[in-house]
Amino acid sequence: CIMKNRLINTLRLAPLCFVFGTALSGCVINVGGHNSSDYDGNVNRVFGSISVSENRQVGSLTTVNGGITLSDNVKADELTTVNGGVTVGDFCEIDGITVVNGDIEAGKQLVSGDGIESVNGDIILGSGAKVDGSLITVNGDIEAADLTLTDNIETVNGDITISGNSIIEGDIIYDDPENNDNHSTPTLSITDTVRLNGEIVLERDVKLEIPDTMTSKVRYKSSAM
Repeated sequence: CIMKNRLINTLRLAPLCFVFGTALSGCVINVGGHNSSDYDGNVNRVFGSISVSENRQVGSLTTVNGGITLSDNVKADELTTVNGGVTVGDFCEIDGITVVNGDIEAGKQLVSGDGIESVNGDIILGSGAKVDGSLITVNGDIEAADLTLTDNIETVNGDITISGNSIIEGDIIYDDPENNDNHSTPTLSITDTVRLNGEIVLERDVKLEIPDTMTSKVRYKSSAM
């Protein structure tokens, strides 16, 4: 599906990062600290984490084996990791997040110029996030309050919880798990204060906890019937 095709590109990072990140492999790179390992441009590495101090502006941050942490009021380009989570502080602006194995957690008032995606991990956004793109995960939960989203929310096996005065311009999609061995039934929970302009597209069994006004938006595809 489209989700798998987009996320598979991240798996190609390992050889690329090995070429560009060998000189940076090691422990934690601190962006905005007070030592010789400080950077304020792009950072690419293979082993170890990347940490950015508050009130900094940086480029793209990429690591294969390690997490990425942004403190409050940071501006950054794309954040990408294969094996590691991403933690973003309050009032940050980024160009998107892509993770293969790890959770994504953001504080309040996040602004993302592109989508936020994880294969095996949760996506937890603090109140007031604005995302110009989609929220996508395969095996992970998605939670957001007072979210403004221009595109879809999409998962296969995770719970989705949307609350507050959230506005979802696209669809909420549960993809077909195909040959997945995960037999548990995920839950879609939406409060009655949420505005969903798209549809709820179900390609698998899902427990629905949605207001009555949204039942007309539910569309079942063959595998969910």
